Amino acid sequence: MKLKWLLIPLCLLFILQSCRKDHYQPNLNNNSGNNGNGSTNTSKLSINNVLQSNMVVQRNKPFKIWGQSAKGVTITVNASWNPSQLTATADANGNWTVTVPAATANATPQTIGVTDSKTAITLNNILIGDVWICSGQSNMVFEVDSIAPFRGVLDYQSEIAAADYPSIRAITLQPDYETNPADSLKQPANWQVCSPTTVGNWSGVAYYFAQKLNTTLNVPIGIIVSAVDGTSCEAWTSKATFQANPNLANYSGINSATQLYNGMINPFINLQISGFTWYQGENNRHNDPPSNYTNLNSAMIAGWRNVFNQGQLPFYFVQMPPFAVDYFTSNPIGGDPTLDDYAMFREAQANILSVPGTGMSVTMDVGEPANQHPRNKKPVGDRLALLALKNVYNQNVQCYGPTFSSYSISGNTAIINFVTGTANGLSTANNYPLNQYFFVAGSDQKFVQATATIQGNQVIVTAPASLTTPIAAVRYAFTNEPVTNLQNSAGLPAAPFRTDSWYN
Repeated sequence: MKLKWLLIPLCLLFILQSCRKDHYQPNLNNNSGNNGNGSTNTSKLSINNVLQSNMVVQRNKPFKIWGQSAKGVTITVNASWNPSQLTATADANGNWTVTVPAATANATPQTIGVTDSKTAITLNNILIGDVWICSGQSNMVFEVDSIAPFRGVLDYQSEIAAADYPSIRAITLQPDYETNPADSLKQPANWQVCSPTTVGNWSGVAYYFAQKLNTTLNVPIGIIVSAVDGTSCEAWTSKATFQANPNLANYSGINSATQLYNGMINPFINLQISGFTWYQGENNRHNDPPSNYTNLNSAMIAGWRNVFNQGQLPFYFVQMPPFAVDYFTSNPIGGDPTLDDYAMFREAQANILSVPGTGMSVTMDVGEPANQHPRNKKPVGDRLALLALKNVYNQNVQCYGPTFSSYSISGNTAIINFVTGTANGLSTANNYPLNQYFFVAGSDQKFVQATATIQGNQVIVTAPASLTTPIAAVRYAFTNEPVTNLQNSAGLPAAPFRTDSWYN
C-alpha cells in the first residue's frame, strides 16, 4: 500500500517533465517566446529568435523587427542607428511588428532596444551590411576545421588562426525537419563574430564567400548557413511551389519534401537579404531524366524569391565537382572513365542558368575523384563571391571561366570558340600540359579521345586516325571524374560542354 502511494508522485513528476520537454522552445539571447505558429502561450515581451545580438542587418533595405507580447500592449523600439522611436501595438494574437527605415553600411556596433511597460530587451553588437543565405547539403555544411566526417579545408590550422574578421558574422542552423512552415527557429542557433575561436565550426564555402566579399567591399557581411548533410533539393522546396507546379508532383511526397524549407528557410522570410548561395546536388544526381532537376531547382528558386518578396534576389550555385562513385569498386581501381551520368547532371545544373539572376561556380579543377567532399573549398567560395561582385556589386572582376559558344569543322579538326571575354589568356594551370579531356564522335555516336591544343583564345581538337568518319560532335570534360586544368587568365576553369544532344 505504501509503495502505491509512493509511485503516484513519481508518476506525476514524470508527466510534468515530459510536458516540459515536449513544449520546450529554444530561448536564445533575446527572450523569444514565439512558438513557431504565429501565436504564443505567454504574455511576456519577446523578439523573434532569428533576431539576435551579433547579427548583421541588411543595408539599404527596410529592417523588420517583430515578436510577441500580450495583446493590446504598446511596444517601443529604438534602433541606435535610427533617430526615430518606433512603436507598435500587439494584435489579438500578441504579434507585433515595426520596420526600421533603410540605412547604409555601418561597421560600428549598434544596439536595438525593445520595451513595453514591464520588460526591456536589448540586442547588442549589431552591424549593418549585406546578408546572404548559404544553403544546400554536405559540401555546404563541410566545416573549416577537421570535424568528422569531414577532414577540414586545406591548411585548416593556418586558416583558422588567420580568421580575424570581426565584421563577418554567421549563424549556423541545426537540422530541423518541420511538417508545417515555422516562423521562428525551433533548434538553438546563435549569431557569432568571426574569430579563430569561432570559425572552425563554420561552413568552409560560406566562410570563404563572406571573406572575399568583406575584404573586397569593406562592408560587414552576415551569412545564414542553412544546410544539412545528405539532403535532396525537394526537401528545401516549399509546398506552395509543388502545388503551383504539377510537373513536379513526383517529388512532392519523397525525401522529406518541403520539411527543411519549413524549418530552416521559412523562419527568415521577414528578413531583408542580398541573395542566396547554393551547393547541392549529390542526392539528386540520379534524377531521370536529369532535366527533372533543372525544373525542380528552377522552381525552388522562384519559390524562395516569391516568399522573400524582394524582387529577383540573386541565386549563385556550385556545379558538382569531379567524382567517381565507383572509384574503389572498379577494376582497375579509379572508376570507369567512360561513365557520364554525373556529367549529364552537371549539364542539368548548367541549364538552370536560363533562370535570370543566377550564376554558376565551376569546380572541375578542384575536385577529388575519390572523394565526394573535396577539401579545396576556398576557390569554391571565392568564385561564388566573384559572381556576386560582378553582378550585384558592379565590380570590375572576371567571374566566368572559358564558356563554350560554337565550333567549326575543318577536315579532321574541330575549332572550339568561347564566349567573348571568357577565354582571354587561355592557358593551363601552372602551365602544365593540357589535360586531354576532349572527345569526338562521328555519326555513329561513339566517342573517342582526341588531342587538343591551345591556340590563342581557341582550342584546336584533332581527331585520332581511328575516327574514319567526319567529326559530328565534340565533348569536353563530359565524364564523371575529369579533373581539368584549362583556364583563363583569371584562373577560372573552363566549363564542361558538349555539342550534341545524344543521350549516351
